[in-house]
Amino acid sequence: MNHSSIELAPMPEDAGQKVRRAFRVPVDPEEPVYVVIAAISYPVSDISLDGVSFSVEDNQRFETGQTLSPCRLQFKNSVLTDLEAQVVHCSFPAQGSDLWQLGIQWVHMKNSEKKELEQMLTRLKKNALAKSKASGPDHPGEEA
Repeated sequence: MNHSSIELAPMPEDAGQKVRRAFRVPVDPEEPVYVVIAAISYPVSDISLDGVSFSVEDNQRFETGQTLSPCRLQFKNSVLTDLEAQVVHCSFPAQGSDLWQLGIQWVHMKNSEKKELEQMLTRLKKNALAKSKASGPDHPGEEA
C-alpha cells in the first residue's frame, strides 16, 4: 500500500470503565448556579451529585487532574462551602466559540452539604420539568 493508514493500539484494561453515575441537570440561565473557585464565580452549565460543568474564556488556570480547594457552590439562597473538587474534563472551544468547557468532580463534601445539594437538584429538576411541560407537547405528534 502506498497510502497512509491508521495504526491500532490495544485498549487498556480499564478503558470504558468510567461511567457517569449521576444524572446531569441543565441549569436555567434565569436561575443561575455558580461555582466559585479562587474567588472567581463561574456560571454552571449543568450539575449533578458528582460535580458540575462550566465554561471559561481562558483555560490557563485549569488542567485535568488539578485539585481545586476550597470551592463554593451558590444557588439562590443556598451556598455550599469548603468543597474540594478535581478537574476531570477540559474541552477545546467549539467552532465559533472562544469558551472552554470544564468538568469538575467533587472529591470532598460534608454529608450536610451533600443533603443540601440533593435538595438543590430536586428543585432544579422540578423547575426544568415544569418549563418543558409549559413549552411543548408531552408526547410526540401531540399538539401543545
